[in-house]
Amino acid sequence: MKIFNAYSPRTSPSRVFGKITTDFLSTSKVNWGHGRLEKRTIQTSAMLNDYLDWPGIGQVYRLERKFDWVRQGKVYKTSSEIEYGITSLGRDQASPARVLRIRRQHWRIETGLHYRRDVTFHEDATRMTIAAAGRILATVHNLVLGLIKRAGYINAAQARRYFEGHIPEAFALLITVNLRS
Repeated sequence: MKIFNAYSPRTSPSRVFGKITTDFLSTSKVNWGHGRLEKRTIQTSAMLNDYLDWPGIGQVYRLERKFDWVRQGKVYKTSSEIEYGITSLGRDQASPARVLRIRRQHWRIETGLHYRRDVTFHEDATRMTIAAAGRILATVHNLVLGLIKRAGYINAAQARRYFEGHIPEAFALLITVNLRS
């Protein structure tokens, strides 16, 4: 029995199958900060929309991130990662640049609210696993962070330390509009 391999390293797919049409759109963004050069390249496509059994699919994407860590003007470490995803935003709603921006904004939640909850309340170290205890604790932490912000504090950890020693003022946050001037 002889097996025919339609694609080999020596045979181009276009020679076997003809020209393959695609609708790939792509864009790249380079950021520098914290001693790291990051290049993000995204490719989007709507070609799989009819093929995938996914309700509300608008397009798929492939996001490649390349990192160069720089110290004293020299790259001392490099890494890369590839992420595949689905969005409900169609081509008419989101260009590749917009999908890239939206995907980047996801981390604002993690580095914003979740980071503050973990640093201020050590939430990641908490092992609340009974029923909805973890969700309830996260809700309480969100409430406390909101009250601290409403009171005019910028640093939540500093405010927490202050209120640990001033319990009546902590309870006053629940009924006072602006505690700090």
